[in-house]
Amino acid sequence: MKKLTLIFAAIIASACFFACTNQPTTSTTDATTIDNLKTAIVGETNASAKYALVSEQALNQGEHGIAAMFAAASAAEAIHAQSHMLVLNDLGEGIEVIPDPQISESLEENIRSAIAGEIYEDTEMYPPMVEQARKEDLFDAIRTFTYAKKAEERHAKLYTETLDLFLAGKSDEISRTWHVCPPCGNLFNTLEGFEICAICGAGKNIFLHFER
Repeated sequence: MKKLTLIFAAIIASACFFACTNQPTTSTTDATTIDNLKTAIVGETNASAKYALVSEQALNQGEHGIAAMFAAASAAEAIHAQSHMLVLNDLGEGIEVIPDPQISESLEENIRSAIAGEIYEDTEMYPPMVEQARKEDLFDAIRTFTYAKKAEERHAKLYTETLDLFLAGKSDEISRTWHVCPPCGNLFNTLEGFEICAICGAGKNIFLHFER
């Protein structure tokens, strides 16, 4: 467990260039792209930390497929945070973030919470951020927000499928090997049937692999 925790601490640290203080979130309504990048970095960094904890929780309960999924998901959210941070730094700004993850004692509730969070980011948080970046002609911001939005949509679908199997008592059907696309944070429970990521076009040969 300690090794797993250290791995994810390193991933989260790589997403933030400074060690940290809490930052207030900013509404995406009438916010600038710099504001939106900071909001997204805070959200993605906390999601990464939360999913790392849920991965450990699932592993402790013998749910290896769910543990692998959330290990991969934690890395995916850290990728989003790091991508946003790079764009923010290019705009001459930075942000300090201390993750403050909160999880339930119920694994089911944590999966449901993850689904709700991904749906929120896909449908409510990222769309206005993309639109604002377009208004400001900030193409790197458009890309990083769009990649994250599309990845979160995919995440919500996979988490929902996993929850259905878990509730049906079919945890043995949940893949114990999950994969993450490093450029965009897309998530996969199999590599069969395709060669490149549908979101960013990266080849599956560079994907990160997680098994529990």
